Amino acid sequence: MNNDLFKEYLLDYVEIYTPMAKALAYWHTQALGFTLVATSGGEMEKQNISSYVLVSGWIRLVLTSTYPTLRPAANPEIASFLARNYSGIKRIALRADSVGDLFEKSVANGAIPTKLPLVTEDESGSFEEASIKLFDDCEISFTDRSSYQGIFKPGYKVARGHGLQKSLLFSVDHIATHTRINEIAYWTKYLSNTIGIDLVQSIPKSDENRTGMILNISQSFDRKLTVVMAEPETYKRKSNVQQDLEIFGPGIHHLAFATSDLPETIRILNERNVEFMDVPDSYYELLRKNEDFEDVDLDTLQRWGIIIDKEEDSYLLQKFMKPISDRSYFFYELVQRVNGYDGFALKNITMLRKAAEMEMAKSERV
Repeated sequence: MNNDLFKEYLLDYVEIYTPMAKALAYWHTQALGFTLVATSGGEMEKQNISSYVLVSGWIRLVLTSTYPTLRPAANPEIASFLARNYSGIKRIALRADSVGDLFEKSVANGAIPTKLPLVTEDESGSFEEASIKLFDDCEISFTDRSSYQGIFKPGYKVARGHGLQKSLLFSVDHIATHTRINEIAYWTKYLSNTIGIDLVQSIPKSDENRTGMILNISQSFDRKLTVVMAEPETYKRKSNVQQDLEIFGPGIHHLAFATSDLPETIRILNERNVEFMDVPDSYYELLRKNEDFEDVDLDTLQRWGIIIDKEEDSYLLQKFMKPISDRSYFFYELVQRVNGYDGFALKNITMLRKAAEMEMAKSERV
């Protein structure tokens, strides 16, 4: 691991390119409890860019759109991403002490540069940023805002903040991605060489692996940045990952947000009409047959459709939202880690698949 690249891994922001940023920003504030803090202005508006900055706890999301007018065309970089992806994550930004030094080291270690270091300024100071390639259409950006006192960065203005008072979500737990067959090893090594996060756990191809995919988890030394990569085991038997790749291509599949009380968070979000993916009842049948879960309130978990992975007295609770746009690919996950659980619920993947098979067998008997 290249420990000299970062002293610590601070996620500065995650930027989503989306066709209707204003509408999606409103949904984030009213449904998920984010607060709108900044909007685009000035030169960005002249380039037909509309952008909204939202915060919840330590999470900072940037939702960005472009639009044509009678004279200027839509911003070509954003428009091309939207044409290929519709709505999804374009950029993961990491704080850097020196953007130039980090960019040089990263490129020397094999990073593909997409944006050279650039300093922008306004009355609030200077902001520096550079980017390297990730997958087909995504980027990892390095940012230095130590000399900037503004709300976000040049080109943005303070918003008349609106949102709910209490933040339900406080950090990004992990970033989940899909890669093509034979790409996962390349991108795992790429992330290790270029930003210094290394493979910590994996599910390789084997007779015991019935998930339909190969899984690699890469993590920073301080555990503040975790990237989960999934690759189809084969193209001959269509897994969910392979089907997604055929339709949408590789990229960031979902973001996982951490919350301190998952059942209560789900209850509140249900009242705001947030939609979640269903969990088959057979999953909880399997848990009730497992003595490791005798001390867990499975009735509450089943009521809210929460899945669980347990390691001794620590455990992870998970709940998946339905896609946040009409594109059935990119979505959010909610997680709660209890008693220091630091794993990745790999056993849950197999258990959910077995539960799905049980549900299918039930339907065939009807």
